[in-house]
Amino acid sequence: MNAMGNAVEDRELSQAVIAYLAKGRSPFPKSDAEAAKGAATESDPDDLLTRVTDIVAECMSVEIDWSSSTLVEAGRHAQREMAARHPELGADALEALYWAFTYNWR
Repeated sequence: MNAMGNAVEDRELSQAVIAYLAKGRSPFPKSDAEAAKGAATESDPDDLLTRVTDIVAECMSVEIDWSSSTLVEAGRHAQREMAARHPELGADALEALYWAFTYNWR
């Protein structure tokens, strides 16, 4: 199990999410399609990119009660929700999603 309690991490997908968002390479989240495709080691690069963009869009659309949530609380809620929906994501990919969520909703 990894840090978020996931049983089996899809490392390729996790790396693609991190690469797509440019976590660790940029001071703010980006949408770097080529970097995500570059993470493909076992998947078709275009299929992997589609999976990543779907996951990022899903994360950004997690419903938040903004009347009772701070940005950090909302981001952690979205992160937990994505961990539950996508147990194949590693903790570092979930942290990248949190980072992008809070940046985009600030």
